Amino acid sequence: MKKHVAMVFVSLIVLCGIARAQMNAPDEGYIVTPDNVKIFYKIVGKGPETLVAVHGGPGNSLESIRPDLEPLAKGRRVIYYDQRGQGRSEVITDGKKLAFEKHVADLDALREFFKLEKMTLYGNSWGGLLVSLYAVAHPDRVERMILGNPAPPVKGFLNDQDDEIVRRLKIMYKPEQLVRIKIAEKSETWLKASDPHAVCREFFLPVLHVFTYSRTLDGFKGDLCAGPKESVRQWRAVSSHMWRSLGDFNLMSQLSVVKSPVLVIHGAADPLPVRGSEFWASGYPNARLLLIEKSGHISHVETPDIFFPAVETFLKGSFPADAKKIKPF
Repeated sequence: MKKHVAMVFVSLIVLCGIARAQMNAPDEGYIVTPDNVKIFYKIVGKGPETLVAVHGGPGNSLESIRPDLEPLAKGRRVIYYDQRGQGRSEVITDGKKLAFEKHVADLDALREFFKLEKMTLYGNSWGGLLVSLYAVAHPDRVERMILGNPAPPVKGFLNDQDDEIVRRLKIMYKPEQLVRIKIAEKSETWLKASDPHAVCREFFLPVLHVFTYSRTLDGFKGDLCAGPKESVRQWRAVSSHMWRSLGDFNLMSQLSVVKSPVLVIHGAADPLPVRGSEFWASGYPNARLLLIEKSGHISHVETPDIFFPAVETFLKGSFPADAKKIKPF
C-alpha cells in the first residue's frame, strides 16, 4: 500500500512538472506536429487565462495581428502561432500538406503542447473560419470563441467579397495602378520574384485600403509581409492550396454541435458581406453578432474603443450589451 501511494505521489510530481514546464514554456519557440512539421509560436503577456490567437490569410503570419492586439495581453497569456507554411513556421510546397485538415490538426497539436484541456480562441479573418473548422471537429475542446471579421461559413459569400473589392479598387485607383495590382496578385509573380517582400507590399498596401472604412491605414501596426524570404515567396501558393482543399464549402449544417459561447464581430464597411457573419451568429446555438459601424475589416484598429471592451466583456463571461442574437435563416 505504501509503495503504491509513493508511486502515485511520484507520478503526480512528474505530471505537475510537465504541466509547469509547458506553462513556463519559452516566450517563443517551435512545436512539432504529428506529421513532423515545425510550427513557430510566440507568447505575449502573463496571467491565469490563456487566449489562443489565430491569424488571417491564409498566407499571413502572426505579425499581421500581434502588434495591434497588444491590449488582449493585459493580465492574460496570449499564444500566437504561424500557421504551417507561413511566417517562421516550416516552409511547405506540397499542396497536400496545406489542406485545411492539416491546419485543424496543427491547432490541436498546439493545444496538447500547452496542456490546455479546452481553448479560448480568437480567429481573425480566415482565422475565424479556421477556429470554426476546429470547433466543429472538436466541440468538446473549445471553451469560447471570438470571430473577428471572419471569413464566412459559406463559399458564396467570398465571391461577393471579391466583387466588392474589385468595385472599390476601380474607384480608388487608376487603370495603370490596377494593372500592377493584378500582376502582383498572381502566384507565379511571387514565386519568381527576386524580392518577394517587395511584391507582397506592392499587392497589399493598395488592397488593404479598400478593406477599411476610412480607406486609410492610420494606426495599423501589423505586418502582412513579415517572415523569411522563402516563406513570403509562398504566400499566394499557400493560400491557393488551402482554399482549394475546402472546395465549395458550407459549414452551416455542422455548427449546431458547438455549444460554447461565440462572439462574432463584423465591421459594417467590410467588403466581406455582413450576411456571412449573420450566418455564423445564427448557426451557432450560443452566439451573438456585434456589428460595428464606421469600421471595415480591421475593427481592432479602426474602432479599438468598441472592439477591446467588447472582447474583454465576452472573455469575462458575458456577451457585450450591443451584441445581438440572430434568428436562424
